[in-house]
Amino acid sequence: VCQETVRSTVETRHTVSDRIDEIVIHRFWGLPIFLGLMYAVFWLTFTAGTPPMDWIDAAFGWLGGAVAGWWPEGSESLLQSLLVDGVIAGVGGVLIFLPNILLLFLAIAVLEDSGYLARAAFLMDRLMHRIRLHGKSFIPMLTGFGCSIPAIMATRTLESRRDRLTTMLVIPLVSCGARLPIYALIIPAFFPQAWRAPMLWILYMTGIGLAILCAKLLRSTLFRGETVPFVMELPPYRLPTWKGIWMHMWDRGGAYLKKAGTVILAISIVLWALTTFPRLEGVDESLPEEAQQAEVLAHTVAGRIGHALEPVIRPLGFDWRIGTAMIGAFAAKEVFVAQLGIVYSVGEADEESEPLREKLKQNYSPLVGFCIMLFMLISAPCMATIAVTKRESHSWSWALFQLGGLTLLAWVVTFAVYQAGMWLGMGTGA
Repeated sequence: VCQETVRSTVETRHTVSDRIDEIVIHRFWGLPIFLGLMYAVFWLTFTAGTPPMDWIDAAFGWLGGAVAGWWPEGSESLLQSLLVDGVIAGVGGVLIFLPNILLLFLAIAVLEDSGYLARAAFLMDRLMHRIRLHGKSFIPMLTGFGCSIPAIMATRTLESRRDRLTTMLVIPLVSCGARLPIYALIIPAFFPQAWRAPMLWILYMTGIGLAILCAKLLRSTLFRGETVPFVMELPPYRLPTWKGIWMHMWDRGGAYLKKAGTVILAISIVLWALTTFPRLEGVDESLPEEAQQAEVLAHTVAGRIGHALEPVIRPLGFDWRIGTAMIGAFAAKEVFVAQLGIVYSVGEADEESEPLREKLKQNYSPLVGFCIMLFMLISAPCMATIAVTKRESHSWSWALFQLGGLTLLAWVVTFAVYQAGMWLGMGTGA
């Protein structure tokens, strides 16, 4: 009677999950499947995200033109410059990448709700033990694809303090969502359509690889000790619900919108002031327009700071404009895009000016474009990440070690890549 009336739904689901796991977590096929799924995520992010990005770009272009039309043509009003070049260009330059952010979080939500991310942690356990870390350390690293702050907080699940400190120190090397706008700006500017998904995949895999190498180094030096055994129950596969996916995607996308409307807006206004004052009088009008803009910008506070940084970043292929744009990226990585837009729009009142990507392509080579992304991937994370590291480690020493160590590592790696590229003749051409 029991067999005829009771449905074994849970057991059946476990049986199906076991059959899927025979392939998905296979000793040989498991890792290639994981890498292939990550590549599919990045392909979706760029391919499906392009049309809505174009719509947002056109909307903000129209808004900037409408606001500029409130003043007579050729007007040098500070209020006009603040609204058009500071607020609209700054916030609009970041919001344009919202479709990429939402699509990335959508794909991660599907993988998470289906039960696959637990398998990814299981797959990586063998590799994590080789670098003397716990298999659970990979779960905070996966969370780091969204944001480093909750990822560092997730290290509380690790029993060993050595594992916690090692994991939280290397988590910023896993490329968070804040860096995605930088990639979404630079990759289409320098690389053809066929290379965009592979370039994004290379950047993410580079971050993961560096995190693994740094974790191995830390566990072999500062945090020597035995690893804790890894025990984990794999949940059965489930079909993700639209409600669950929407909640995951919108919660994380909403946090991005909130940051764009508060932190990024404030930093954009501050950068506008730094790139506007002091104002240069008597610009040589016989110079080309680009040279006039450079002369005006070089006279400002931001331009002077950028010139002061240039000797340090010149071996990486960067000029003072890129150094100027990096000033506020420490507060939030996404701000780098807005700062580049402000830096290259200084002195422009014409709404028919060339898009930012075209300006980057005219001024830099693909090698420099890749080095910019590489440096922003590895370098010190945002201020909030440093603060959370201090709170979770209960020490400013580890937070400052993370800040200085990642910045130095970014300089060394970018220097090596740029100099190698120049030696191979890859540094010419736009």
